[in-house]
This record gives sequence, structure tokens and C-alpha cells, in this order.
Amino acid sequence: MTQVKNILFPCVGIAIFLVVWEIAGQYMGETLLAPPSAVAVDYIGLIRDGQMLSELVVSLRQMMIGFLLACVIGMPMGIIMGRSRIADAMLRPWVSMFVVTSTAALVPVLILLLGTGLALRTTVVFLAAVWYIVLTTYNGAKGISPQQIAVGRSFSAGRFQIFWKIILPSLYPYLVTGARIGLVHAIRAMVMAEMFVIIGYGGLIHQTGLMVETGALLGLLLTLMIVSLLANWLLGVAGRKLAPWYEQQRSIA
Repeated sequence: MTQVKNILFPCVGIAIFLVVWEIAGQYMGETLLAPPSAVAVDYIGLIRDGQMLSELVVSLRQMMIGFLLACVIGMPMGIIMGRSRIADAMLRPWVSMFVVTSTAALVPVLILLLGTGLALRTTVVFLAAVWYIVLTTYNGAKGISPQQIAVGRSFSAGRFQIFWKIILPSLYPYLVTGARIGLVHAIRAMVMAEMFVIIGYGGLIHQTGLMVETGALLGLLLTLMIVSLLANWLLGVAGRKLAPWYEQQRSIA
């Protein structure tokens, strides 16, 4: 019964949203808000044209470079900050400052420094994702119980064993959660950076937004939402597959 409710209620919510959207769209017109019926027609045209999917694949591939760099740098940085008082005191003010700084505000400066190519998009994605990954990992590392470390030391465990057997499993839900949050920000940053220089999927959204009717634009935005939800869900599935204790620890975290 619970599984039926978990499926039924979201479907009912989506159906109600689509009905309200259709009524509002028919009333306002396609210039202001295209209804789902018009969006579906324009969306089929976008798929047949092929440009949407090709631009999306290229943009996501380039986005993954910046996102993976954010994980490779952000996760160890968060762990070090959480386990070292000196690193925490030195780095936390900078992390706190950058996490509240709009990445969009930095794009004009980055364009002057890096140009409009791959380096720009990778850097923007990196800056948008890394600080959330750092802070999530930092909170996990900071919250590890000293008793857990003491138990490991009582069994003569070395530093590497303590990290591998105690710290890392305790951090696992935070690492996955940080990656999921960072990925959402990375996708948003990818589109934002491309809209500045009018290339890739973000450039396609910018150009489509200049059209009189909004059906194709809403189709592009819905595709981006679906991709973000799918990527977030896949990371969650990977977390459960790689470590069976992920769900239990995440609920505690």
C-alpha cells in the first residue's frame, strides 16, 4: 500500500500541475506561457531537429570535467578542514565567503582571463560546485565521534586503517550528498556560463528565448530539469549500490 501511495500521489500532483498549466497557457497565450499541448508539439520538433540533443550531450560532457575536478579537490579539502583545526581556521573563512558569492558575478572577469572556450566553462562549473562539496564533507568530518577513533586506536589501528575503516565509511553519506548537491549546481552553472557566451545548450536556450512563442523554450528548460533529476537519482542509486549502509547513515546524518 505504501508503494502504491509513493507512486500515486506524485502522479496526481503532476496531473494537477499540467491541468493548471494548460488552463493558464490557453488563457495567456503562447507568447507569454505556452500550454503543455503546444510545448509537446514544439518539443517533438526539437527532437527531430537533433540540435537540442547534440548540444546537450556536448555541454554535459564538458560540465563533467569541472564537476569531477570539484569532487577531486573539494572532498579531500573538506575532510582536511573537518579533521584539522589549523586547516579549519585557515580555510573556512574563504570557503564561507566563496559559497555565498554568485558565480554569475565572476563570469565577466573569468571571460577576460580565460576567454570563451572550454577553460571558462570548466572553471565556472568548478567554482559553482566545489564549495558545496567542501562544506558538506566538512560537516561530516567534523561530526565524527571521537569515541569511534578511540576504539580504533585501542585495537592498535594506524592512521591509514582508522581513515579507511572508520572515517571514510562515516563520511560516505556526506560524500554522496555533497556530490549530488554539487552536480545540481554544476548543471546550472554550465547553462549560465554558456548563456554568457551564447554557445552550447545554454546558448541554445538564449537564442530560443528570443523567439516570439515560448513553447520551444519551455521544452528546453523541462529537458534540463529532467536531466538534473535523473543525474541526482543516479548518484543516489550509485550510493546505495556501492555501500549498503548509505541509506541508514544518511537518515542519521
